[in-house]
Amino acid sequence: MMAADFERAIGQAFTIDAGGQRISLELSAVNRIASSPRPDGGFSLIFRGPREIALPQATYRLAGNGAVHDIFIVPVAADAAGRLYEAVFN
Repeated sequence: MMAADFERAIGQAFTIDAGGQRISLELSAVNRIASSPRPDGGFSLIFRGPREIALPQATYRLAGNGAVHDIFIVPVAADAAGRLYEAVFN
């Protein structure tokens, strides 16, 4: 996976199945990591989910942008608009 694979999907919904419940996470940002040793460069993904559902850090199967990816996400913040989760590829 590369940052470019996700940059065109900013604003799109990705769905996950968590405990038998389908939850939609919107890809809010793709941040490149310039100092990454990763061959194609590192990056992080920021997803926004519903405020009323708190997902624990774990690997989830995210379906969206015409593909399915198993991605480890970590909760990083919450505000009035929802909860933010980050995935880092470094």
